[in-house]
Amino acid sequence: DKARLTPHIHAHYLNALPTPRSRKGSWVFPREIIGSTPWLAQLWAQRANLRDKRVLLAWGMKDIAFREKELSRWRVLFPQAAVVRYPDGGHFVQDEMGPELGARVAAFLAEGA
Repeated sequence: DKARLTPHIHAHYLNALPTPRSRKGSWVFPREIIGSTPWLAQLWAQRANLRDKRVLLAWGMKDIAFREKELSRWRVLFPQAAVVRYPDGGHFVQDEMGPELGARVAAFLAEGA
């Protein structure tokens, strides 16, 4: 939701990579991820090692890339996770829900201290 982003944050996302040189990493990264499928499969095979870790899943429910289906997959991996759904949060939930999410993260970390 663009309305939840301050003009400064919105400008950052629109102008973060203003030159071809600065955009190179954004061009290379997806290609490298696809080429790293065997390595990613190895990591996924070790996911049980994380099963007992404390986890906070903060999810923007209006994210068009990571939807309820993806959240469900993470909930299977971390059944003990604290899940916070932000109905109006999108892909940039850290910016859209900044202070509220920051307080939630601080409380979560304090609980485990």
